[in-house]
Amino acid sequence: MKIEAKRVQAQEIDALRQAYRAEAQCQIIYDSFLPRWLADAYALSTDGKVVGYGALANRFYPRHIVEFYLDPEYRIDALEIFRELLLVTRATHVRAQTNIALSTRMLFDTTKNIAAEKVLFSDGPKPAHIPAPDGMKFRHITEAEAEAFSKNQEVLTEWVLEGKDGIVGTGGYLTHYNPPYADIFMAVGDAGRKRGYGSYIVQELCRTVREAGKIPAARCDSEVTGSRRALERGGLVVCGHLAYGEVVRAGS
Repeated sequence: MKIEAKRVQAQEIDALRQAYRAEAQCQIIYDSFLPRWLADAYALSTDGKVVGYGALANRFYPRHIVEFYLDPEYRIDALEIFRELLLVTRATHVRAQTNIALSTRMLFDTTKNIAAEKVLFSDGPKPAHIPAPDGMKFRHITEAEAEAFSKNQEVLTEWVLEGKDGIVGTGGYLTHYNPPYADIFMAVGDAGRKRGYGSYIVQELCRTVREAGKIPAARCDSEVTGSRRALERGGLVVCGHLAYGEVVRAGS
């Protein structure tokens, strides 16, 4: 069997990417890398037939494999095909979501020093039921607030939780992931910590996302236990981890 990994334009493997998305059935963290030219696409073939693809990050996490997909019929040779991808791309690391089985298998079969970087969350079986904190109002930001926030935030806040003394928390969601998923984010000021404000914001953001016809999802750093508790109490559930490992060359 002759295996080849060849760099191609992202649109050439679009049908395979659609199959990857359909099989994953979850928010794909690096979904925007290929369409935003933040990763290079590689077609994977056996005996001249394209049977899968890989994506190598080129800006954020350079030389990290961030996507890998094979037609199920050819997965008996997945490890051999993946090793060819590693060889051709000269990848140094592999990144995988543990809720995507094939990528996780390659992570454990070809890397060392594996670490979990993020905790991943999906929509829970039923919405949370957290009453609004006394005197608090969850609302969309005003134009003036949006202008003020934009000076200090990389990701623009869309919603705020406001009390009698002003805004105590902020949040929003991003939609540049694979449809129909929306990535929720929130922040609570130091004075409002451990009062349930974060959980309430998450609950209300989840409701807003669902009303927009999307599916709520989220992620947080593995060591940030406060954010994790807020996300879980707000109605999301842990569905996996984002992990990475250092490539071990075959035979080494």
